[in-house]
Amino acid sequence: MHLARIVLDTVDGPEARIVVAPDQAPHRFIDVRAAERLRLLRLGASDAGAKRLAAALVPGSLSRALEGGDAFIEAARAAAESNDEAAFAPGSARLLAPIDPVAYRDFMAFEEHFVTAARKLRGAEPAPVLYELPVSYFGNAHAVLGPDDEIPWPHYSEHMDYELELGIVIGSSGRNIAPEDARRHILGLTVFNDFSARDIQAREMSGGLGPSKGKHFASAVGPRIVTLDALPDALRMTARVNGELWSDGSSATIMWSIGELVAWASTSEPLIAGTLLGSGTVGGGCGVELGRELRPGDVVELEIAGIGVLRNRLGRPPAGGWMPSPRTPS
Repeated sequence: MHLARIVLDTVDGPEARIVVAPDQAPHRFIDVRAAERLRLLRLGASDAGAKRLAAALVPGSLSRALEGGDAFIEAARAAAESNDEAAFAPGSARLLAPIDPVAYRDFMAFEEHFVTAARKLRGAEPAPVLYELPVSYFGNAHAVLGPDDEIPWPHYSEHMDYELELGIVIGSSGRNIAPEDARRHILGLTVFNDFSARDIQAREMSGGLGPSKGKHFASAVGPRIVTLDALPDALRMTARVNGELWSDGSSATIMWSIGELVAWASTSEPLIAGTLLGSGTVGGGCGVELGRELRPGDVVELEIAGIGVLRNRLGRPPAGGWMPSPRTPS
């Protein structure tokens, strides 16, 4: 099953809708709320009752919808199998980020990436802990953008980069999840671009804490979420900048499995439905590894086979902005 979100123009303004498509027709999206309303009408609900119940079960937020547990998933699967043209989503509708995450954390699960990045950025070998634990940091869930959204260029950076990653969307909450049980907690996979301001990232991380301003200005996700049963084990992952192929890798090279990432994220803490986990960058999946940098106006297209293309344009840096004044050590 394929899940996405679109925006519809209504008399009350733009409205987000969750849509689904069957595996055999991934471009035929069905509005889940509309399909559920029609199903309730067939069961004898009044028009007002059907609208109210469908809107409650299928809000515009996927994270909120996942709070409905199996009831929402069953409605989505039923919609994907619907042939009622009255529930078809308009083909011209603009895609939104498929998940509006309640939280997101990003890992470093690809060895080639963290080895190459350590050597290029710090002239050193990677920290041993990367082989001992699936290391991660929390990002800014409020700065997650969608397909074709412009990526704001922060005023404090001159070195912007993309990062080609798998996005793992958590569909049901859990705590202390075992790797072998992780699959039933995963809604599906999507394309994730962990945009990075490399210069400020290097400066702030020298202080011994994780990235903050180097990452928190924007990330992008999309165009859709595809359930695991509809995907092969190995997925080709590519990146193009202004149409030129920069990166070409495979999800099969991951060192920490997806199940292990979910398990460690949930160890001794709650992992909430609607959380987005980044796999970390596939080997060769960013400009730092290639000795290349993004420029204002560049169009970055990340593609994962079976999921689709996530396209974003880099904005232009603003004229200026506030920066802290250095302090003198006492």
